Amino acid sequence: MKHRFSLRNKLMIVFGLLILTVGFILSVLAIRTARKAVTEKVATHLIDKATDTAEILDGRVNSFFQFFEGIARTPILRDSTLSYQEKTAYLMKEASFNSKVHKMNICDMNGIRYADNGQKINVSDRDYFMSAAKGKNFIAEPIVSRLDGHFVLACTVPIYDDDHNVISVLLATIEASALSNDINDIVVGQTGYCYILGIKGNTIAHKNSELVTKAANAIDMAKNDASLREMANFQKRSLEIDESEIGYYTYKGEKFIASYATVKTTGWNVIIKAPVNEFLGTIQKMRVDIR
Repeated sequence: MKHRFSLRNKLMIVFGLLILTVGFILSVLAIRTARKAVTEKVATHLIDKATDTAEILDGRVNSFFQFFEGIARTPILRDSTLSYQEKTAYLMKEASFNSKVHKMNICDMNGIRYADNGQKINVSDRDYFMSAAKGKNFIAEPIVSRLDGHFVLACTVPIYDDDHNVISVLLATIEASALSNDINDIVVGQTGYCYILGIKGNTIAHKNSELVTKAANAIDMAKNDASLREMANFQKRSLEIDESEIGYYTYKGEKFIASYATVKTTGWNVIIKAPVNEFLGTIQKMRVDIR
């Protein structure tokens, strides 16, 4: 009788342990499956969000170019008998019809910009002038204007004569803050957000305006700051690879998931980032509850 009781207890213990082990394994598998599913869904969402934002910015840049190209084709700007002062007065009036335009001026082929206040500013060394003077539209990353000290985006298009020779350059400036304002409403998770890098990694749009005015570049700063290296490596890859991807990096002890997409008209990079825990918090709670 004692032997039977002892055997029964042993069997109960063995089967109990088996049940607990199977239950634990199934729970672990369930958590892993849920984590993978959530991660894949978040990754797809971030890539789609970055791609959509880049496409929207592409559309806006193209719209600006179309607007400026239309002005560049007006007879008054192509008329060699009219003075630059007369052309400047015309551009001042046209600029008033677009609330986003800060200033709109004409530049001669020597790179002299004719302002509406009578100033003449040499911009011959600016990349935006040199590009348009060669017949190519250009939009520059944020710079301080030599005309009035404003922090602006400079957009240029060539002005042609009847033989399709470039005879001058149309220059329009837009407040640089407009680019940041275009992405400020993009939120991912609870605290995730969007920012934009220029072609060399300078921050050109961000919710922290100081990073834009300082042209903060994590890739350069990481050379002397080890805490930035993981983020800098992600940003460097985003500049080197055209196809949108997902990346992970740790910054200030927190792990982030991020994606990027290229703005085709400018070569700039839209980056969207968010803390990983904001998406996997529920799964982490499941793990704690099971333990």
